[in-house]
Amino acid sequence: MTESGPLRVGVYNRFWATAGGGEKFAGGIAQALASRHEVTLIGHGHVDLVELADRLQLDLAGIGWRAVEVSPTAVEAASADFELFINVSYGSVLANRAAHGLYVVHFPTIGAPAPRGWRRFALRATGRLARLTGTDLEPARWAGGVYAPEPLGPLTHRWTDGEGQLQLAGLIGASRTDVGLGAGRRGRVITLVLGPPAQPVSRRDVEVVDPAGRRVAAGTLRARTRRWSPPISFLSGRLAPARGPVRLRVHSATNAPGGRARDHRLLGVSVVAVLVGPWYRRLLQLVHQPLAAAAADLSFLDSYQRVVANSRFTATWVQRLWGIDAGVLNPPVGAQPAGDKHLTILHVGRFFAPEAGHSKRQLELVEAFARLVGRGGAPGWTLHLVGGCDQEGMAYLDTVRAAIARAGGGAAGGGLAVQLHVNASAAELRELFAHASIYWHATGLGEDPEIHPERMEHFGISTVEAMSAGAVPVVIGQAGQLEVLDDGVEGYHFADLDELVARTEALIADPARLAALSVAARTRAGTYGEAAFRRQLLALVDGLTATAAKDAVTGLGSG
Repeated sequence: MTESGPLRVGVYNRFWATAGGGEKFAGGIAQALASRHEVTLIGHGHVDLVELADRLQLDLAGIGWRAVEVSPTAVEAASADFELFINVSYGSVLANRAAHGLYVVHFPTIGAPAPRGWRRFALRATGRLARLTGTDLEPARWAGGVYAPEPLGPLTHRWTDGEGQLQLAGLIGASRTDVGLGAGRRGRVITLVLGPPAQPVSRRDVEVVDPAGRRVAAGTLRARTRRWSPPISFLSGRLAPARGPVRLRVHSATNAPGGRARDHRLLGVSVVAVLVGPWYRRLLQLVHQPLAAAAADLSFLDSYQRVVANSRFTATWVQRLWGIDAGVLNPPVGAQPAGDKHLTILHVGRFFAPEAGHSKRQLELVEAFARLVGRGGAPGWTLHLVGGCDQEGMAYLDTVRAAIARAGGGAAGGGLAVQLHVNASAAELRELFAHASIYWHATGLGEDPEIHPERMEHFGISTVEAMSAGAVPVVIGQAGQLEVLDDGVEGYHFADLDELVARTEALIADPARLAALSVAARTRAGTYGEAAFRRQLLALVDGLTATAAKDAVTGLGSG
């Protein structure tokens, strides 16, 4: 395959400042492409690239930075300035406007589980009534300026970024049935069902504008002041008669949500449903749309040439949830230095509670270590828990600290040998990797991967990093962890805490076995190295540009 010429490449990630596994993947893509292309990181706010490179343990020299507003509209507009746009942001629904596009899936979280119970019954009932009355239950779709769907109590809603773009298909003028119901030539009624404004704002003005600049509807949203205040409000207007698709603009001011440390979005208005037509059709749409929002709108993916997943596990779920065949591009894993091994067990992962989703389960690891010590199976050993923590995760971190203190009260020697390394520097992390003998990882523990696959470890960069330094992994036998090592060959899998404790105890009691697995782990980790990743990624980019060039030539020839 011939190499493509230098391209202007934009690599987007919304969470650069957190410097987690997803950001390491995104930075690794930028690093790999910078040897041949002109690469710019796209993100939000100020980011010190020298500090980011150190935290991610990457070489970002010669790579640029471009800050844009935290809104889909702004990011999509910025993508048009590049020849290749690579979206590596978790849960993103951004469309690509560059000539070439690559979408990287950490996990396909867009959309919700299929409705059950009364929701399922209500959807079936509205479906039958819609067929009888000729009602389009979803007469509008979002064409830009919105974030991914989120729960709003029992309903689902979407935040706009202040400039939401609604596309209404088909005939907007009144039908014969509508004329009989009084719509006449005045056009159809449109109603937006809106949620309360994002805190700490108490009110938000909103208007709906048609392509001619005419204000279709306008009103003011107010925050809920009492528990019994309704969670939604209605904003109605009348559309001018028109044939063919019509695009409306939902305009409002924006604000950053208060009290959410990791949420840097600028939020406009919360839209629960868009209703069009006479009253009986709007009533059916009102019941249907908030409950049917689980069906993800994947039209943004049409703007990308390729979709790739970070593991075979993720690719399987992309097919199951989205019906798309995704390629697999494992994250690059830089080798960690191997040093003299100490009597230490290491775990690396951010601190946040299970209810936040992708929890690393440090609390359960403390419990497992307390059991191990209580059985006398780890004399002289220490557990090191390393991870970032922001304000949102502090309550969970305090819970972990309390668990260590409680377990330590009953431990021989006056305390449980667990050390916390919160927001550790890259140098400190490298030293911990170098000296660790065993590595623990329990993300997804207690969860059913068929019910909550998003709570699993979808690849496991930190596991491979630990293996590269010679730490023997004892990790949960689910999802991506099944791919990075074979049970009994480079380490062990476990199903529950009892098995984690038993397998760790057996390793500690057999130093020769521990040493042999350490060598095998380092060898296996090499298959995920940066050199192999760079070759795969460059070939992928060459394939994107070659395919586009071939399509262009074919198009010219067919004319």
